[in-house]
Amino acid sequence: MKNVLIGLLAAAWLLPRAPAHAQATAPGAALPLVGRSTGTTYRSPRFPGGPDSLQAALRRVLPPASPAFPGPLYLALELTGTGRPRNSYFLPAPVGAPALSRAGTQALLKRLEQLPAWQVAQDAPSQPGMRPDFIVLPLVLGAPAGAPALAYSDELPTFPLPAGAGQRPLAFNLLGLLQRQTRYPVDDIRRGNQGTVYAYFEVSETGAVEQRRIVGSVSRTLDAEVLRVLQLAPDALTPPRQQGRPVRVGYVLPFEFRVVSQVR
Repeated sequence: MKNVLIGLLAAAWLLPRAPAHAQATAPGAALPLVGRSTGTTYRSPRFPGGPDSLQAALRRVLPPASPAFPGPLYLALELTGTGRPRNSYFLPAPVGAPALSRAGTQALLKRLEQLPAWQVAQDAPSQPGMRPDFIVLPLVLGAPAGAPALAYSDELPTFPLPAGAGQRPLAFNLLGLLQRQTRYPVDDIRRGNQGTVYAYFEVSETGAVEQRRIVGSVSRTLDAEVLRVLQLAPDALTPPRQQGRPVRVGYVLPFEFRVVSQVR
């Protein structure tokens, strides 16, 4: 007999049963974006000079938008302890979106090798949704439509705690709350579709959650399910801050789907 087990990983094991809608919130309470604590300090890789310096450096090395270089693209970097890429790859584009050719991928990665080494926190343990050696960079090719969102900031935003959760010490985060409300589509289970869907959104200077979209794809139906859940994310209670100033930041969150078969 074959049983199919479904795992939505990363932070789901930390959560109590979530309410049907993330918008219902408890007054005076907050939960972090990622991680196990209520802290808002950013603990993933930092670029020398800060996120503004990163934007300037990317503008210098990135080519203009063209059929060979469609955009935006999302670059995943796994870093060594010295801040150099151990592994780098582009997230798979959603179905129907233009994708880089192999030659285009290699050419763009070659340009990005010109960037200086990142600063990796040596004492920061991995937490759900937050690794000290991993970052996903949105790459905007050509002139941006407006002021682009920063890739990170000193302080992460906080979000409303769901109503009914009480005032107990927090052991979960917004990422886990959203994962808890995600359902594995039956057709994807039957077909064995699995992997990590990456969702992107921006938190503005006022805390508004905007620009929600899928930037790393597995299948149309898994992408649609993650996008549905992403629409439940409430606006932030406190916005991201860089050197004490509210800023707009873009975030990429993973939603991992796994089908595990057991034969009895």
